Amino acid sequence: MSDSKTEKDSYGELKATIKSTELTNEQASKLAKLIESIPSIVEKVTNNYDEIFGYRINVDSEEYVNIPVRNEILLKFLAADEYDLDLSTKRLIKTLNWRNKFQPLSAAFVETFDAELDKLGVITDLKPAAKENLQVVTWNLYGNLKSPKKLFEKFGDNADTPSSVKPGSQFLRWRIGLMEKAIQLLDFADPANNKLGQIHDYNNVSMFSIDPGMKAATKEIIEIFGDNYPELLSTKFFINVPILMAWVFTFFKTIGVISAATLKKFQVLNNGDLSEWFPKGSLPAAYSAEKSKAADSLFALDVASTIKVNEYGKVSLTKLWDKQVEEINDTVE
Repeated sequence: MSDSKTEKDSYGELKATIKSTELTNEQASKLAKLIESIPSIVEKVTNNYDEIFGYRINVDSEEYVNIPVRNEILLKFLAADEYDLDLSTKRLIKTLNWRNKFQPLSAAFVETFDAELDKLGVITDLKPAAKENLQVVTWNLYGNLKSPKKLFEKFGDNADTPSSVKPGSQFLRWRIGLMEKAIQLLDFADPANNKLGQIHDYNNVSMFSIDPGMKAATKEIIEIFGDNYPELLSTKFFINVPILMAWVFTFFKTIGVISAATLKKFQVLNNGDLSEWFPKGSLPAAYSAEKSKAADSLFALDVASTIKVNEYGKVSLTKLWDKQVEEINDTVE
């Protein structure tokens, strides 16, 4: 059998694990090389940390490795960097190191946050009725910010000192936690549900109420999402946006942390009518042109509290807890 024939057959086996898209041989070759480099990638990560989105990113023979899901996640890293293997490898190492340090699963499933923050976010799950990759959506309800300045003074201090238990501000950890929970509702092998939507509601937000702290926090979140959550966003809606707030979207473009591809996913509306994108009657009346059959409050549709972390996510959190206990014991001794 010729080398080209063997290579083709090998790519066929690899392609069979990918359900989200149809790979070319060249793309399959890049994915195969990225998979082969996993041992060297993990070696470059602090503590050999190998978890992304609750799944183990390691070689086939290791326990808890879901091969199809692992391959789909690696494919997202490749696609985000237009199949540049070098860039994707660097991004993957950077993300694993970030997750090791930031511990986003802890932010999602262990830590608790002030009730003021919990009023700012909702996760909806409209499977299977919703459109492709809009079945799972995170909502950011900025209209519930009574005082942005006070909120970011209280929760937006981003000091990361040696005495800090966790890096990042409480607001940042809350927002990352919301994202991590929503990801648990995705099926990476399902082309209709391997990405999520985001909705930012600016109802009752004036252009004068957005505090510099909010701008800084927004910029930080955009950077983190762009670096560590590749190819997970389907559409980002900005709704109830006052005409005078057009500068906000100019701001997004000028800060230079959003790619042109991501900007194309933006939908900016000066009203809250989402009936063009979501099933009739599935959202409260405030978001539908017709009388809604859904609950009056978006919070009645919130599924965040019911979401559970997946199997290897639990293992990672247990390791984190054991490590923290060990560090406490060492300190006491």
